[in-house]
Amino acid sequence: MLTSIRKIVNNPSFNHFITIVILIQAAVLVLETIPTFNAYYSILESISMGVLIVYIIEAGLKISGSYPNFSNYFKNGWNILDFSIIILSLIPLGGGYSTIARLIRLLRVTRLSNRSKEMSVVVMTIIKSIPSMVNIFLLLSLLFFMYSIAGYHLFSSIDPAHWGSLPRAIITLFQILTLEGWVEVMAPATHANPLNILFFISFIVIGTFIVINIFVAVIVRKSEEAYKALEEEIRHPATQNEILFEIKEIRKKIDELESRLTK
Repeated sequence: MLTSIRKIVNNPSFNHFITIVILIQAAVLVLETIPTFNAYYSILESISMGVLIVYIIEAGLKISGSYPNFSNYFKNGWNILDFSIIILSLIPLGGGYSTIARLIRLLRVTRLSNRSKEMSVVVMTIIKSIPSMVNIFLLLSLLFFMYSIAGYHLFSSIDPAHWGSLPRAIITLFQILTLEGWVEVMAPATHANPLNILFFISFIVIGTFIVINIFVAVIVRKSEEAYKALEEEIRHPATQNEILFEIKEIRKKIDELESRLTK
């Protein structure tokens, strides 16, 4: 029985079916935003309920297939995400909380992120990069702090629309960092003093070409680590308990065959 459940869960066709169900949920969410389909609200709700039932059945099969070590199911981060989505979807929310219920339903579509190994690696790369991203963000914040104060003192009287206050200066620096319209921002300052161009060039070089490249380097390094982790997971040998369980299942099959032969 358990062997059959594991075969179903690990069957590519089963995974393709779950992917189709997730896409159906995504289509329902799109249709709910079109006023024309408001008349079919009950049908869309029924489809969403059917999707939730499929999710519950899938989780039940995976948990049953992890017998005798049910904790193995929760050792997988993707399984924890799937289980959390199911729990949140089962919370009865109505009335003024209907918007929250729809947002929770939107979480079901996030399951597309683990439908393939490649996509899972991309997501894991982003997650593992967060600690390093925090350090880069702090460095970028320090850069913004220094240049926004300097820009306020240098250009507030020349171009108050962009540098008249500290918040405006920060927004202006963000615009410059995107390299969108920075020449127009720089024009009044350089018109007053050509040496002010050093302020803008230095910020662009440090902020865009150095800090952003460091960010890309972190992503690449974490991506390599994620791929190595995936390779180790694929090569990871079965645990002793799993081997013993499979041996017991084989012995049961042999005993059944022997009993049939003796009859």
